[in-house]
Amino acid sequence: MSKKCTFLYDDFSDRLMISNKKDSDKIIGSVAILNLIIDFNSEHKIVNIELKKASDYLKSLKINPAILNKLTSAEIVSKQCRDGYIIYFILQAGEIIEKIPYNIYSQKQILLN
Repeated sequence: MSKKCTFLYDDFSDRLMISNKKDSDKIIGSVAILNLIIDFNSEHKIVNIELKKASDYLKSLKINPAILNKLTSAEIVSKQCRDGYIIYFILQAGEIIEKIPYNIYSQKQILLN
């Protein structure tokens, strides 16, 4: 289930961007949810995701935000659960791996395959 992703953390704007977009993917839409921006392809799959105020979000989960400046790998995994979806940011800095959850609650179904 692991996908090859590109990533960038901009410490000036405190934004983490992760992309698993292929050259053949066509972005058909984006959605902004709180401090997330998610881009979808024509198959309604996430191809890009941006987490604004990333260090603040990690601090709120008691995770050391220093990992953001030392990233060697990053990926996104999403799945439907109960009344919404959960997105995991899987961040790796050398031997350190953090699985960061982000819950999205919705009264209507959202396509986030």
